[in-house]
Order: sequence, then C-alpha cells, then structure tokens
Amino acid sequence: MATTKPYKHSRDKYQSDELKDNPGIPASRMHAFTLPSRVGQRLHYPGGTVKPFPATGKKAST
Repeated sequence: MATTKPYKHSRDKYQSDELKDNPGIPASRMHAFTLPSRVGQRLHYPGGTVKPFPATGKKAST
C-alpha cells in the first residue's frame, strides 16, 4: 500500500467565500444570525460568549 501525505492547505490563499453573506438574501432575514441560541439554561452568542438564561420568575407547576 502506498503512503500518502495528508492534505495541507495554504491559509493565505483560502478566502472562505461560502461563509460570507449571500447578497441575494436581505439583511432583515440575516438578523437572526446575530442573536444568541438557547441551549438548556444557557444563551450561546455568535462571538462565543455563553451566559446563563435569565430567570423567568415563576416555575411551571406539574
């Protein structure tokens, strides 16, 4: 079996165009991507910040 070298990309040439905003989508539809995502009792912000979800004040009764 022939040995192959792992692929090594050149960081200075890669533009990552597929990660840029699509010019055909209006900015109003892209606003949701600037908001945090709730995962359990935490808010995950796009920049990497994680904060606890604010308490609602009342607990649901069963």
